[in-house]
Amino acid sequence: MSCAGCFQVDSTLKIDDNGAVIMKNKILGEPYIASIIEKSKDNIIKNYPNAKIKPASEGGYTGYEIEMFFQSVEEFAANNFEMFQARPGKCNGIQVSNGWFYNSYTFDLLIERDKDIDREDFSMAFAQSLLAQGKFDLIIELPNAAESSNADYMSNDGTVLRWNLAPALIRGQSKTVQVNFRIYNNVRIAATFFLVLIIVAGIIYNLSQAKNREHGNKDIGHQ
Repeated sequence: MSCAGCFQVDSTLKIDDNGAVIMKNKILGEPYIASIIEKSKDNIIKNYPNAKIKPASEGGYTGYEIEMFFQSVEEFAANNFEMFQARPGKCNGIQVSNGWFYNSYTFDLLIERDKDIDREDFSMAFAQSLLAQGKFDLIIELPNAAESSNADYMSNDGTVLRWNLAPALIRGQSKTVQVNFRIYNNVRIAATFFLVLIIVAGIIYNLSQAKNREHGNKDIGHQ
């Protein structure tokens, strides 16, 4: 039995320009860790019965792709996913600041391994040894380039951010995930621009009318 990787997990958070969130978790592994993958899938179904689940495979690995939809970042945050929760004195979780033209979002996360994995029993130690070479990435796809982040990798002009979480979730280290980004309210921007145009047009019209009256008064004076 080899373990040149054993498994891989890609957790992707796609945030649309309207603020909707699609969370996709792809969990793949070699056949002899199928029971671990099944348990992960079953836990997600139990907690999120509306999740869409389909079989997936890649490079000899098999498993599942699990998709969940949320109407907004705020709704996503309210679901209290452990990875995204605030921890007093350690991290602030997901914070939202609402504005007229845009909303600002800050993710301040601390990724640590579950303490239950540190139990000293044979089955847990065996599972940990199997997963020691695994891959676990968090990917955040944004509608606009991030204002700031500590991502391990960035692509697509700063709109796709990737963090390697394996050291924290598998090998007992900790990892901070930080990103600040904006979602622009295009309806309000367009409405404000239209209102400004109306105001400017009104000012220009009034100035033009005033000049015409002034010229009219001068002509009467010359007569």
